[in-house]
Amino acid sequence: MTHLRTLASTLAGLVLACSSWSAHAAAAVAVAGNGKSFTATEYDDLERAKAAALHGCQKMGTDCTLTVWTPDAGAIALATGTDGNVQSIRKQPGEARDAALKDCRKRYKGCSFTALYWEPGGRWAAWAVATTAAGELVHEHFAHAFQSEAGARQEALSACTAAVKDRPGVSCKVDTHWGKLTHAVARSPSYTAVHVSARRQETEAAVMQACRASSKPGDHCKLESVTDNQGALAVPAAFDKVVAQSALAKEKALAARRKPPAPSAQQQVLSCTNRCVNGSCTRSFPNGRTERWQAPRVFDPLKNDWVWATSSCGG
Repeated sequence: MTHLRTLASTLAGLVLACSSWSAHAAAAVAVAGNGKSFTATEYDDLERAKAAALHGCQKMGTDCTLTVWTPDAGAIALATGTDGNVQSIRKQPGEARDAALKDCRKRYKGCSFTALYWEPGGRWAAWAVATTAAGELVHEHFAHAFQSEAGARQEALSACTAAVKDRPGVSCKVDTHWGKLTHAVARSPSYTAVHVSARRQETEAAVMQACRASSKPGDHCKLESVTDNQGALAVPAAFDKVVAQSALAKEKALAARRKPPAPSAQQQVLSCTNRCVNGSCTRSFPNGRTERWQAPRVFDPLKNDWVWATSSCGG
């Protein structure tokens, strides 16, 4: 088996793990001429985040402009003054709040900390493979750490195309992926294995196992390269404490306290004392209220007779 055929068989059954993600990688803020702003977060592409911010801003006012944007993980803080607002992006929530307030106070009066958002960050990766018409792999290229899907795709495709330009009948195919992804290559004198998955440890173990399983007896496998594509970063522990200080969070907390409690699912029990002469009754309640009422006659199957039903409290 040739080196290229060996590589082709290694990649033939590979499926990219976690090909779709719920959190994405870019944020932008746009401000209208009237001072109102719109923040777009967790978009899978920086340009899409910018477009979304402008689109949302235009619903709130005219003359919208982008003020801050980022494809990186970080906190976005908004501070509002009497005549406008300021946005700041920093790696830590407290730093973002302080920077926004400081900048706001340089420009406006009466500044307050308005809101805080977390952008999880992340990058695009693309994996290009070139195969013959018979399915034999000729070349593979892993492009990573791109802010846009288009950029990752173009890099992978260009590198792959350049590598096989002198191979008639060979074409390149590209798959793109957003978020955490590890690409690893293991090689022995007789075999080369490649593996891609969302977990680094799993990727390293799988590629070494594939190399050892298919190499000739006595050939030593070596982990040749491991490349990580950045995934989303979790919200830092300090975020909840800082965001609770914002005007938006305080308004939400106040509204929650003002909301009337939901009615209890437990039924209320009504109690009373009845005093009756035949069917003419008087009810007395624990709060002192009394009322007269006429008890109905009902048939009692145990007595086989009609009786006055005098136990009702009128509930």
